[in-house]
Amino acid sequence: MEDIFRKLADIEKEARQAALAIVVRTEGSTPRKAGTKMIIMEDGSTFGTLGGGELEKKVIEESLEAMKGGRAKLTSYNLDAMGGSLDMMCGGEIEIYIEPIRQPEKLIIFGAGHITRALAPLMRSVGFRVTVVDDNPEVLGEDRLVDMEGLIPEDMESYAERLPPESSAYIVLLTRGFSTDKAILERLIGKDFRYVGMIGSRKKITTIKENLISKGIEKGHLSKLYAPIGLDIGAETPEEIALSIAAEIISLRKGKSMSRGKG
Repeated sequence: MEDIFRKLADIEKEARQAALAIVVRTEGSTPRKAGTKMIIMEDGSTFGTLGGGELEKKVIEESLEAMKGGRAKLTSYNLDAMGGSLDMMCGGEIEIYIEPIRQPEKLIIFGAGHITRALAPLMRSVGFRVTVVDDNPEVLGEDRLVDMEGLIPEDMESYAERLPPESSAYIVLLTRGFSTDKAILERLIGKDFRYVGMIGSRKKITTIKENLISKGIEKGHLSKLYAPIGLDIGAETPEEIALSIAAEIISLRKGKSMSRGKG
């Protein structure tokens, strides 16, 4: 039992996706009793066992589906091969609760200006793991960012170059200038992220896209860009713009249909 909980702690520390399957009820002959637990990783590997065989294979399949949907589920199995749902001869029935272990989504913000100082704490308050990258340590130390974890005082282009693709991560470009945004976007846009948004006027966005296409960036990659960033709520102040960005990201997280390439 302690090994299961230790493994769960390691999964949380490593920010990995997994599911926990727990036997909650048994009747008759079953391979394991109520309280038995097994962890299923996103690649289908397991830690612990529910008894192997067809039952375990089915639970792994159900767990992978639960991870994709992000919802817990309760499943029941009849272990009688003559009339049950699985090719097993135990003869009993077993009920298993499957709980996805979802890590907080990552939000990486490039630039630590006024909008970021409003956006970062807002996104953290709704469950995101926020990282702010800026090459000016003094800016990172200002007021509303001082208690934030994940402040990276580093060259933003270099960080973007090294950043690995992550299909569940969200990226926001709020840097101090046209050239910096373009350089960072060039290093990120070909990688697989859930969301890449960039602030700027339509003229700026069009110019950046044309420049990147001339440098060989595929139009298909640029079509993934959310720009101008944020929902159109008539935002003007940094706080209002931060709210519009948060609304767009949360809408995407909740599965709402969002248009891309608005510029």
